[in-house]
Amino acid sequence: MKTKFRDKIKKNVEKQQTAATSYAYLNLPKGVGVFNPEPGGRHYLDFLPYKVTSDNHPDKDVANEIAIKGSWWYRLPFKVHRNIGALNESVVCPTSIGKKCPICEYRTKRMKEGAPKEETDALRPSLRNLYLVVPINDKKHEEKVHIWDSSQYLFQNLLNNELEENEEYYSFADPEEGYTLKIRFDSKSIGKGQPFAEASRIDFVERKNSYDEDFLKKVPSLDNVLSILSYDELLSKFMEVDGDEESPTYKDDKEKIERRKVKPEEEPEEEPEEEPEEEPEEEKKMKVKRRETTFEKKSPHSEKCPYGHAFGKDTDEYEDCVKCKVWDECIEEKER
Repeated sequence: MKTKFRDKIKKNVEKQQTAATSYAYLNLPKGVGVFNPEPGGRHYLDFLPYKVTSDNHPDKDVANEIAIKGSWWYRLPFKVHRNIGALNESVVCPTSIGKKCPICEYRTKRMKEGAPKEETDALRPSLRNLYLVVPINDKKHEEKVHIWDSSQYLFQNLLNNELEENEEYYSFADPEEGYTLKIRFDSKSIGKGQPFAEASRIDFVERKNSYDEDFLKKVPSLDNVLSILSYDELLSKFMEVDGDEESPTYKDDKEKIERRKVKPEEEPEEEPEEEPEEEPEEEKKMKVKRRETTFEKKSPHSEKCPYGHAFGKDTDEYEDCVKCKVWDECIEEKER
């Protein structure tokens, strides 16, 4: 008995010591903490790249050798659905890695049924980013690698604007020739909610230290940090049923889902876009007939984005996407 307990407890302790820490939808590697900016504070951050291990990185661009497997990249963009299930959890949208999402499917279905905009907006995923940062001379964070989870709205949009102003700073995440980002965060709040940090200014300063190859080998891969539920797991959570129960159909549980109460956002997201009106059935038939007459086989990819971006590819990549009237058609094409 003594020997069995000793061996089992030894193995259990070893497992605990090497196990990742669960943090919302993040699985943090052992010894890696989360960076949380102080509302109204000033932070100096070194951004570091990580080696991409995924075949389906959201930023993947083969032509320009961006975020392809085995290359180095500085961020991991992903989408999140909020207030899901009985516990009002935030969950990663599987479309982040090119997989089908039951929540997005249901949202599309309800839009076609003419559901209230308030309902469909509550199901709309928001865009976020993961970064690897080293806080410099920070009172609350050790000077080591942290994972920063931030919304596109609260930081990345400002960063993009700053980089466009001065191309010299595009190398900010280079381990040897990069820059330290001095970021000013304003204190914001929604109603009587807790204040949150919104980046309002970014200055680029020369780094005091560079990061060598040995250091980068110890940097965790962001591709392994996100906890993404399977289609069936996410469907069960969305429908608020036991995983052992048979997955219900959307029709049977429609009333239950419509009664879901949406809590206020902890952080503001992009203002929901205006939904496109459903095209009359007669007009659809006329378009099909014209295509058949001229033998035109038009692909959805040939549709033009009203802002000049790549339709069905650049969905949610630009600020224009927030107000785009063809967003739903674009995301459906991207998921296909």
